[in-house]
Amino acid sequence: MIISVRKENRTQQRSPRVARRRKRMRNALESAGARQFSGKGIAAVTVEDLINEADISRATFYEFYSSKYNLLESILNPIFILAINSISSCISLPPEDALSGLFETYLLLWRKHREGLLLIPTVDPSSVSNFREQHDALSVAILRLLTLAENSDLLRNGSAQYSLKIIARTAIPLLRVYDGHPAADELFRDAMRALLVKS
Repeated sequence: MIISVRKENRTQQRSPRVARRRKRMRNALESAGARQFSGKGIAAVTVEDLINEADISRATFYEFYSSKYNLLESILNPIFILAINSISSCISLPPEDALSGLFETYLLLWRKHREGLLLIPTVDPSSVSNFREQHDALSVAILRLLTLAENSDLLRNGSAQYSLKIIARTAIPLLRVYDGHPAADELFRDAMRALLVKS
């Protein structure tokens, strides 16, 4: 009886340490995945590439993920959730403030999920099906916000649809260009405003 109680106590004491170690391994895999996927393309990356960079075993990989596509979802889903929630909360603001909120959302994503954000433009069409629902929900949220701006005659090009295309093609590359500059946030805001908003 005493032995089993002691063993149970040791297991309970180790649990937080084991949980922290597992979290570190998962984080290492997600970081490796974001780098590998954005550098080589999703199709070219193998599980072997991922476990070598993360320095974990194949068995450990499969404890966490069923496939590299499951890992991809794990990297991108938090980005989509944060983006959708943040942009949706801006919808009730005055349209000019809502646009500012959209730019701030990209800056927030850059600070919290830089590697995953850099991965998004490189995702090939065959892999998009793994998170099509989240991607579409984000597009709808951004388009809704831009439609409010269009209706208030704030958009430089006059079109929510066209502005959505501009954001999709320029926001992440601009974040990358200004990365490391002391005034990166302000430069990004100014550039997005110049592209989208009437002066």
